[in-house]
Amino acid sequence: MTRRLLTALTVLVAGAVAACGGGRPVRPVPVSPALAPSTILGGSLHLYANTAPNTVAAFRADPKRALISDGRLWEIRRADRLIGTLEIATVKPGVNLGRSSVRDSFTSSILLGAASDIRLAGQEVSTVSNADGVSTMIWFGTGLFEIVQLKDPVLTGAAVTQAIIEYQQTRPEWLPLPELYSPS
Repeated sequence: MTRRLLTALTVLVAGAVAACGGGRPVRPVPVSPALAPSTILGGSLHLYANTAPNTVAAFRADPKRALISDGRLWEIRRADRLIGTLEIATVKPGVNLGRSSVRDSFTSSILLGAASDIRLAGQEVSTVSNADGVSTMIWFGTGLFEIVQLKDPVLTGAAVTQAIIEYQQTRPEWLPLPELYSPS
């Protein structure tokens, strides 16, 4: 699951040349680790930063052509069992996530299958569930996007994503895109 997501992101990063202008390299906008909770759902799930060299390298691939400024990956675990991942990635300053066509270019390369939009904690979230039982959820904030992938027989991707969004809404680092958020 993690390898498939990183492969999709590498394609997205390398293939998004047209939306990014030339010019001087821009200093990367870092992902705030404070946006990832350490636990959710009453402590039943824990999130751990994945700092493996291959994971870190995937976010650094071809920085001149990439739309992503910085990216981080967290493993979502129930005890020792990996059930999903949370990715948070910032975009370069010239990438306007306020435009639906720009957001669509991100989601279309990641959400394979019949995607739909739902609201979780007032936030618009794009989602798809595949026959293999993996659900993928994507949402956008100001200057960043996030992806949850989950495969679990007990919890849904929506339940996990809502718990993460509710946590983030308590953090000063979280800035929603006004057109995608309406208070619940």
